Amino acid sequence: MQKNKMQQFTMRITGSNRTELVAIMYDMIDTYLADAVSAREADHHDDFQNQVRYADRVIKELMDILDFKYEIAADLYRLYQFCRKRLAYSLMKYDTTGIEEAKRILTPLGTSFRELAKQDTSGPLMKNTQKVAYGMTYGKSDIAEDSASDPNRGYFA
Repeated sequence: MQKNKMQQFTMRITGSNRTELVAIMYDMIDTYLADAVSAREADHHDDFQNQVRYADRVIKELMDILDFKYEIAADLYRLYQFCRKRLAYSLMKYDTTGIEEAKRILTPLGTSFRELAKQDTSGPLMKNTQKVAYGMTYGKSDIAEDSASDPNRGYFA
């Protein structure tokens, strides 16, 4: 994943609520898997392996945060487990077949969580995060991030 994409995910995470955080995790998986496919096409074996492993870690995190008091959690767990097996297959065979199978399952789930996130009106999980303002830089058409410090940000004793 490119550095600017990581920064975008970081900014989104700092202002997200629980449901948005899960939707962001799906976006991260999509990015990692797309990068893995690109690495495979360019025959960059190490980069392919790293991107698949990163996607697998995010799926593992989704499995770890499931709340099994809800019936759907068991179904999601099995889907995530299947996706992880398919990613392991792709790693072993240096092939994108398992990635494509995992994407067929994860893409609709990600779409569903993005729709749920639109309906979730709870506040952000992180408090006292740095505010970010977007605006034009001195370049002709470049848009850059400019952070504005909040004097009430940080720890209080």
